[in-house]
Amino acid sequence: MSAAAATGTGGSGAAAELDRIRALEAVPSDRVVALWDSLAPVRVEDIAGSRWRGTGLDTGHPMYGTLGTMRWWGKDFTHARKVDPILVTDDAGGIVADTTATGGGGASLWEVTFRGRPTASMVYDRLPVIDHFAVVDTGPDGRPATLLAVMNGRGTLHEGEHFWFVLERDG
Repeated sequence: MSAAAATGTGGSGAAAELDRIRALEAVPSDRVVALWDSLAPVRVEDIAGSRWRGTGLDTGHPMYGTLGTMRWWGKDFTHARKVDPILVTDDAGGIVADTTATGGGGASLWEVTFRGRPTASMVYDRLPVIDHFAVVDTGPDGRPATLLAVMNGRGTLHEGEHFWFVLERDG
Protein backbone atom coordinates (compact mmCIF):
# COMPACT_ATOMS: atom_id res chain seq x y z
CA MET A 1 0.00 0.00 0.00
CA SER A 2 1.40 3.38 -0.89
CA ALA A 3 1.89 6.03 1.77
CA ALA A 4 -0.12 8.47 -0.34
CA ALA A 5 -3.00 6.01 -0.47
CA ALA A 6 -3.22 5.77 3.28
CA THR A 7 -4.69 9.23 3.68
CA GLY A 8 -8.08 8.87 2.01
CA THR A 9 -11.46 7.35 2.81
CA GLY A 10 -11.20 5.01 5.74
CA GLY A 11 -8.27 7.10 6.98
CA SER A 12 -4.79 5.98 7.83
CA GLY A 13 -6.21 4.02 10.76
CA ALA A 14 -7.98 1.61 8.39
CA ALA A 15 -4.91 1.23 6.17
CA ALA A 16 -2.71 0.65 9.22
CA GLU A 17 -5.13 -1.94 10.61
CA LEU A 18 -5.21 -3.72 7.25
CA ASP A 19 -1.38 -3.77 7.23
CA ARG A 20 -1.41 -5.30 10.73
CA ILE A 21 -3.98 -7.90 9.64
CA ARG A 22 -2.00 -8.79 6.52
CA ALA A 23 1.13 -9.32 8.62
CA LEU A 24 -0.56 -12.07 10.65
CA GLU A 25 0.13 -15.68 9.75
CA ALA A 26 -3.44 -16.66 10.67
CA VAL A 27 -6.06 -13.94 10.39
CA PRO A 28 -8.98 -13.91 12.85
CA SER A 29 -12.23 -13.45 10.91
CA ASP A 30 -13.74 -11.27 13.62
CA ARG A 31 -10.90 -8.78 13.19
CA VAL A 32 -11.57 -8.54 9.45
CA VAL A 33 -15.31 -8.15 10.08
CA ALA A 34 -14.59 -5.31 12.52
CA LEU A 35 -12.43 -3.59 9.91
CA TRP A 36 -15.15 -4.05 7.27
CA ASP A 37 -17.75 -2.51 9.55
CA SER A 38 -15.55 0.58 10.02
CA LEU A 39 -15.09 1.20 6.28
CA ALA A 40 -17.07 3.32 3.84
CA PRO A 41 -18.99 1.58 1.07
CA VAL A 42 -17.71 2.10 -2.47
CA ARG A 43 -19.67 3.25 -5.53
CA VAL A 44 -19.68 1.20 -8.74
CA GLU A 45 -18.50 4.19 -10.79
CA ASP A 46 -15.48 4.63 -8.51
CA ILE A 47 -14.06 1.18 -9.24
CA ALA A 48 -15.26 0.47 -12.79
CA GLY A 49 -12.68 1.00 -15.50
CA SER A 50 -9.81 -0.38 -13.41
CA ARG A 51 -7.79 -3.54 -13.02
CA TRP A 52 -7.19 -4.71 -9.43
CA ARG A 53 -4.43 -6.86 -7.95
CA GLY A 54 -5.81 -9.30 -5.38
CA THR A 55 -4.49 -11.08 -2.31
CA GLY A 56 -6.39 -13.35 0.03
CA LEU A 57 -6.51 -13.07 3.80
CA ASP A 58 -5.74 -16.44 5.41
CA THR A 59 -8.63 -16.89 7.84
CA GLY A 60 -8.59 -20.66 7.31
CA HIS A 61 -11.13 -20.54 4.48
CA PRO A 62 -10.25 -23.10 1.75
CA MET A 63 -10.67 -20.47 -0.99
CA TYR A 64 -7.35 -18.98 0.16
CA GLY A 65 -5.47 -22.10 -0.97
CA THR A 66 -7.61 -22.56 -4.08
CA LEU A 67 -6.76 -19.09 -5.38
CA GLY A 68 -3.07 -19.71 -4.67
CA THR A 69 -3.16 -22.93 -6.68
CA MET A 70 -4.90 -21.08 -9.54
CA ARG A 71 -2.17 -18.39 -9.46
CA TRP A 72 -4.89 -15.78 -8.95
CA TRP A 73 -3.71 -12.28 -9.84
CA GLY A 74 -6.87 -10.20 -9.39
CA LYS A 75 -9.90 -8.77 -11.22
CA ASP A 76 -10.57 -6.49 -14.18
CA PHE A 77 -13.56 -4.18 -13.85
CA THR A 78 -13.48 -3.04 -17.51
CA HIS A 79 -16.82 -1.32 -16.99
CA ALA A 80 -19.85 -1.95 -14.80
CA ARG A 81 -21.33 -4.62 -17.07
CA LYS A 82 -18.08 -6.29 -18.15
CA VAL A 83 -15.92 -7.78 -15.43
CA ASP A 84 -13.29 -10.51 -15.65
CA PRO A 85 -13.62 -11.82 -12.09
CA ILE A 86 -10.59 -14.08 -12.13
CA LEU A 87 -7.31 -12.97 -13.65
CA VAL A 88 -4.42 -15.41 -13.26
CA THR A 89 -0.72 -15.49 -14.05
CA ASP A 90 -0.13 -17.84 -16.99
CA ASP A 91 2.96 -20.01 -17.57
CA ALA A 92 4.67 -17.20 -19.48
CA GLY A 93 4.08 -14.72 -16.65
CA GLY A 94 1.27 -12.87 -18.42
CA ILE A 95 -2.00 -11.84 -16.79
CA VAL A 96 -5.01 -13.51 -18.42
CA ALA A 97 -8.69 -14.06 -17.69
CA ASP A 98 -9.59 -17.56 -16.50
CA THR A 99 -13.27 -18.45 -16.87
CA THR A 100 -12.90 -22.14 -15.98
CA ALA A 101 -13.57 -21.45 -12.30
CA THR A 102 -16.60 -19.28 -13.09
CA GLY A 103 -18.48 -21.79 -15.22
CA GLY A 104 -17.45 -19.94 -18.38
CA GLY A 105 -18.95 -16.64 -17.39
CA GLY A 106 -17.83 -13.20 -16.33
CA ALA A 107 -19.47 -10.83 -13.91
CA SER A 108 -20.91 -7.34 -13.55
CA LEU A 109 -20.90 -4.62 -10.90
CA TRP A 110 -24.06 -3.67 -9.01
CA GLU A 111 -24.95 -1.98 -5.77
CA VAL A 112 -25.94 -4.69 -3.28
CA THR A 113 -26.50 -4.50 0.47
CA PHE A 114 -24.12 -6.47 2.69
CA ARG A 115 -24.06 -6.24 6.51
CA GLY A 116 -26.79 -3.60 6.34
CA ARG A 117 -25.14 -1.18 3.90
CA PRO A 118 -25.37 -0.90 0.10
CA THR A 119 -21.99 -1.06 -1.62
CA ALA A 120 -20.48 -1.88 -5.02
CA SER A 121 -20.61 -5.63 -5.48
CA MET A 122 -19.53 -8.00 -8.22
CA VAL A 123 -22.25 -10.46 -9.28
CA TYR A 124 -20.99 -13.52 -11.14
CA ASP A 125 -22.87 -14.37 -14.35
CA ARG A 126 -22.98 -18.13 -13.83
CA LEU A 127 -22.34 -18.68 -10.14
CA PRO A 128 -24.54 -17.90 -7.12
CA VAL A 129 -21.73 -15.70 -5.77
CA ILE A 130 -21.41 -11.99 -5.02
CA ASP A 131 -18.19 -10.23 -3.98
CA HIS A 132 -18.79 -7.06 -1.93
CA PHE A 133 -16.27 -4.20 -1.64
CA ALA A 134 -15.50 -1.42 0.86
CA VAL A 135 -12.90 1.37 0.69
CA VAL A 136 -9.79 0.98 2.84
CA ASP A 137 -8.05 4.03 1.40
CA THR A 138 -7.91 6.34 -1.59
CA GLY A 139 -5.12 7.52 -3.84
CA PRO A 140 -3.99 11.08 -4.57
CA ASP A 141 -6.72 11.31 -7.23
CA GLY A 142 -9.40 10.71 -4.58
CA ARG A 143 -10.42 7.37 -6.08
CA PRO A 144 -10.36 4.15 -4.06
CA ALA A 145 -6.87 2.63 -4.08
CA THR A 146 -7.40 -0.34 -1.75
CA LEU A 147 -10.57 -2.33 -1.16
CA LEU A 148 -11.47 -4.90 1.44
CA ALA A 149 -13.61 -7.56 -0.21
CA VAL A 150 -15.71 -10.50 0.88
CA MET A 151 -17.08 -13.45 -1.08
CA ASN A 152 -20.74 -14.15 -0.35
CA GLY A 153 -23.37 -16.47 -1.77
CA ARG A 154 -24.55 -20.03 -1.89
CA GLY A 155 -21.81 -22.47 -0.97
CA THR A 156 -19.24 -19.81 -0.09
CA LEU A 157 -19.29 -20.10 3.70
CA HIS A 158 -16.76 -22.39 5.38
CA GLU A 159 -17.63 -23.29 8.96
CA GLY A 160 -19.87 -20.23 9.00
CA GLU A 161 -17.12 -17.87 7.78
CA HIS A 162 -16.75 -15.85 4.59
CA PHE A 163 -13.64 -15.64 2.43
CA TRP A 164 -12.02 -12.20 2.76
CA PHE A 165 -9.54 -10.63 0.36
CA VAL A 166 -7.92 -7.34 -0.59
CA LEU A 167 -7.86 -5.58 -3.97
CA GLU A 168 -5.35 -2.85 -4.84
CA ARG A 169 -5.82 -0.68 -7.92
CA ASP A 170 -3.27 -1.56 -10.62
CA GLY A 171 -1.59 1.54 -11.96
